[in-house]
Amino acid sequence: MLRLTRGTNLLRILTSLNRGLRTLRRTLRRRGLGFVVGATALVALAGAAGMASFEAGQTNAPQGFGQWLYWVGMLLTSLGSEYWPVTAEGRALTFLLALYGFAVFGYITAALASLFVGADQDWPPDEDDDEEVNNEVLHRELQALRGEIAGLREEVRRAS
Repeated sequence: MLRLTRGTNLLRILTSLNRGLRTLRRTLRRRGLGFVVGATALVALAGAAGMASFEAGQTNAPQGFGQWLYWVGMLLTSLGSEYWPVTAEGRALTFLLALYGFAVFGYITAALASLFVGADQDWPPDEDDDEEVNNEVLHRELQALRGEIAGLREEVRRAS
């Protein structure tokens, strides 16, 4: 009996995990987080190459591409570093990298927050759903929006 209970608990956990992963996959696709992660990787690689070029030969500067990549990673995650550029080009690039890091951090935070508050639970419908069902959902949403617009127009007309 105890084994059956454990097996049931495991099944419940796996089912919940599957639903959570499906929701996460839809959220990532909807929010374009895959693109953001890819773009951030390219920005980090280009930033490391630029910093290695601009700050070459400076005192206490990271040496080599790997150390600069680590430095850019720390900068993009807002953790900072113990080295700050001294050349004008290096400072300008650092500013742009930090600005990008703040923007991406805000974007990812908002996407994850929408996942936690459940805003992505019902939309978009599963890809496995029939196209007719998807069109029906879109039609209902459109009808609801039209009703709200008509109500707002009526309120504006009465207020005038």
